[in-house]
Amino acid sequence: MLLTGLGVATAAAAANALGSVLQRSASRHHDPEAGRRRAVLDLLRRPAWTAGIAGHVVGFVLQAVALTLASISVVQPMLITELPFTLVLSAVLLHTPMGRRAWTAIAVMALGLALLLFCLVPSGGDPAATSGPAWFVGSAIVVAVLVVLALLGRGGRGRRRALWFGLGAGVTYGYNAALLAGLGPAYAHGVLAVLTTWQTYGVLIGGIVSFVFLQQALQAHDLLWAQPGITLANPLVAMTWGFAVFGDRAPLDAWTLGGLVGAVGIVAGTVVLSRVEHAVVETDGAPSPAPHGAG
Repeated sequence: MLLTGLGVATAAAAANALGSVLQRSASRHHDPEAGRRRAVLDLLRRPAWTAGIAGHVVGFVLQAVALTLASISVVQPMLITELPFTLVLSAVLLHTPMGRRAWTAIAVMALGLALLLFCLVPSGGDPAATSGPAWFVGSAIVVAVLVVLALLGRGGRGRRRALWFGLGAGVTYGYNAALLAGLGPAYAHGVLAVLTTWQTYGVLIGGIVSFVFLQQALQAHDLLWAQPGITLANPLVAMTWGFAVFGDRAPLDAWTLGGLVGAVGIVAGTVVLSRVEHAVVETDGAPSPAPHGAG
């Protein structure tokens, strides 16, 4: 089940990356002087744009499936691979450059992720057994954090605005993953059970909130500062839910140090790749969003 969950999570990251690249391909030649409504209508008429949306939908579904097969503390870190997938697909489909620095950063991220998962091997969590009060307290903390980030973002400009709203988007993606994990047991009981589970509506609200945070981050016009928060806050929040709320466990021994080294590699690789991604977006001249996770 664990290996299957890892495979499905990787497929979700690839689907999201393909969706981002297709949307970038559709929007790279649109008229920047056109009005917002006209620009949106023009994009909707382009097959690549709608195919990109379909890619994100597929990624979301695959993420939900992965969360029924493996712990949230395993699935969400795998979604970090969306960033390198996006750059590789951009190089292949859009012919954007990828130098030695990008490939080195991808290798560092891959090794760091493998080391993190191998050393920690989180297990034992059960979202279905999580009590109502635990859900309430955890959700209240997330809401409080999002309110603070929104206030900081609204008061910031440029890089700071992109940073705070990017973090908000990443936090919401991680919380959405926790809600999807909580929905897992309902799938086995059919559509009615899913529709009568509160997490379903939490995911819908979370999707809207994450979209708002993401758009605010992108409108700050500094992906270089927004992308690390979007990419890294997602697994950090999800793993916090896994260990603090769902009861995931990992041995605290010498292997923990290896996991920390892996985490450092992931952070370093993400920061470097964010800079590469920023350069690619500027070269393309496209305002479409950088990879941001399935939520």
